[in-house]
Amino acid sequence: MSHLPSSSVRDHMKWAGLLGCEAVLSSMALMQASSMAGPPKKMMAPLGHGPPQREGPDRGPQSHMILPSGMSCPPLLIRKDGDFQAPRLLDEKDMRANEDMQMKKKNRKSGTPCKVREQDGRGGKGPGGDENGPASKVQKNFICDHCYGAFRSGYHLKRHILIHTGVKPYACTMCDMRFIQRYQLERHSLTHTGVKPYACTMCDKRFFQRYHLARHSLTHMGVKPYACTMCDMRFFQRYHLARHSVIHSGVKPYACTMCDKRFFQRYHLARHSLTHMGVKPYACTMCDMRFVHRYHLTRHSLTHSGMRPCTQAISQRFCAIPEGGVKPYACTMCDKRFFQRYHLARHSITHMGVKPYACTMCDKRFFQRYHLARHSRTHMGVKPYACTMCDKRFFQRYHLARHSLTHMGVKPYACTMCEKRFFQRHHLARHSLTHMGVKPYACTMCDKRFFQRQHLARHSLTHMGVKPYACTMCDKRFFQRQHLARHSLTHMGVKPYACTMCDKRFFQRQHLARHSLTHMGVKPYACTMCDMRFFQRYHLARHSVIHSGVKPYACTMCDKRFFQRYHLARHSVTHMGVKPYACTICDMRFAQRYHLTRHSLTHSGVKPYACSMCDMRFIQRNHLERHSLTHTGMRSFTVPTQPREKPFACDMCDMRFIQRYHLERHKRVHSGEKPYQCERCQQNFSRTDRLLRHRRLCQGRGVAKVENQPCCDPRPYSQEPPPAPPTWSPLHPPPGRLAV
Repeated sequence: MSHLPSSSVRDHMKWAGLLGCEAVLSSMALMQASSMAGPPKKMMAPLGHGPPQREGPDRGPQSHMILPSGMSCPPLLIRKDGDFQAPRLLDEKDMRANEDMQMKKKNRKSGTPCKVREQDGRGGKGPGGDENGPASKVQKNFICDHCYGAFRSGYHLKRHILIHTGVKPYACTMCDMRFIQRYQLERHSLTHTGVKPYACTMCDKRFFQRYHLARHSLTHMGVKPYACTMCDMRFFQRYHLARHSVIHSGVKPYACTMCDKRFFQRYHLARHSLTHMGVKPYACTMCDMRFVHRYHLTRHSLTHSGMRPCTQAISQRFCAIPEGGVKPYACTMCDKRFFQRYHLARHSITHMGVKPYACTMCDKRFFQRYHLARHSRTHMGVKPYACTMCDKRFFQRYHLARHSLTHMGVKPYACTMCEKRFFQRHHLARHSLTHMGVKPYACTMCDKRFFQRQHLARHSLTHMGVKPYACTMCDKRFFQRQHLARHSLTHMGVKPYACTMCDKRFFQRQHLARHSLTHMGVKPYACTMCDMRFFQRYHLARHSVIHSGVKPYACTMCDKRFFQRYHLARHSVTHMGVKPYACTICDMRFAQRYHLTRHSLTHSGVKPYACSMCDMRFIQRNHLERHSLTHTGMRSFTVPTQPREKPFACDMCDMRFIQRYHLERHKRVHSGEKPYQCERCQQNFSRTDRLLRHRRLCQGRGVAKVENQPCCDPRPYSQEPPPAPPTWSPLHPPPGRLAV
């Protein structure tokens, strides 16, 4: 056979390969594959007269076989199906199908394995093409057994296989992190050095990685290239879109292993896991507080910059903060501004009146989700926040923090118009209304107005007649809870409020404060119609009724009316015949307590009321007042310079009397009534003094009397009024007395 030039041989072999001499090439591939040692994935060594080329550390495996004159054959692939190795050739159709299949994998790194990079052949030769032909494709003939991804070199394939095996050969010398590729390690090392080599040209931000800078640049341009196909939202980054798409599917793929919660995103799960471990990795550099999340720390840092009270610790909850804090988020419907965007979004709902969060156990609705969660605890009865200094527990954390101030005695909120201080801000705001005189809460059923909403709500119960708070030990019911709590002390007999100046104790604090005025002698409540003053306001209100002449309390069993309710209650006992107050020394009983107190003085012999004009003393004040009329003809509190008068006149004659009971006794003379009877002789008398005088005579005789026979002759009583007594004066003394 004649030898042909090398160019002719090359042309013939080229055409032979293009004509599809697969049988010859396949047999050659099988022969060489059987003699090769190594993984079944290696490509066949080059065919030719020279020694076979070996793979070196700097040289990757060849992507195709080299024919003797430099021609190349189609790539070979040895696939592993089970335990059987079946090498075969990849024809053009298989390669195209492989490329189409690999195009669907969009999230692969190191380039999508099936992508084909075209090189422009305008400036020179392309690999595998001539200088006049078009640009050829760089074929990716190294196939991954795990995912069937195709790569253009063995180095890329080996690097890709590390993803499946989990081997990370590159370790950081400053922390425990490991990486698959060297450039990932180099990129990570920048985080330890603090160097951010990539700077934004439109702002002052810098980044560790170039793609972070590219991603950030989109925020300046306002371009959101990634659009959701199920809603109108768009995103700056692809992974933001992928993360958002999970919300439409409703699937929460990340489950907590310690509780039943599930999350849409992995970092949400990682963030939640810290709450179980109790780890707070983010510490504030200006106080001792620590936080589970970084954004909590960022939000807290705003409090140090002068935007709201600092919440460092319970003992230092209210710190002095300089002015000048910036609230960058402004409401367009009012003048409020906020530190955070979501605070603004949450506030905007209040203008729309929408309460999207509804309680499933009652009809209440809430603007915010955490308000609903907080409200749900009231149905369960769980109070998770316990005070370490007492036994109280609370539904909410800020209730506990607010309560802790009462143990420390700190009142951080001071009124600028008076010296009062308060534990809570809303107490201060509520107090400020008293200085302005504004009562913003008006009752719709009457004209009363109130400073506080709860006062209005409490007042409304009086119109409805509902007393929701019932005592468990008696039948009483109350409008307010504190009234019930105050009443319960009466059943226990505990009087917690003691007077420091005497031994008295009281059930209520206001009773003690009211009692203290009696020690100081101060009567702050003065009557505007007379000179009387009172210790208590209700005493003044009760006294004012006397000037009006109205007796609003009427007895239902008789026609009597009274100025005060307790006078009516005291009078009602007389109709029932009940005398609940018994004397401990004798058998007498009384309808009223003060009657018993007055009676007790008769046993002790004490007469506390002394006449200022003579030496007589009396057990009761009204006895003294009645006696004073004998000196002045007037009551003790009238002006003594006025003429003497007898205010009680008889309507049947011209006689007048100093006392009312004297007038009543005189009227029996006109009527002939004799209500007093002697027990021995049944003789009747109109006056008790005459009955007593008769009894001494009747008992002194000591003889038995016949029935219906008087024991003595009754003396006729003249119907004429007795003569007036002579006027006494030092110049004309009565008989038997000497002139002075």
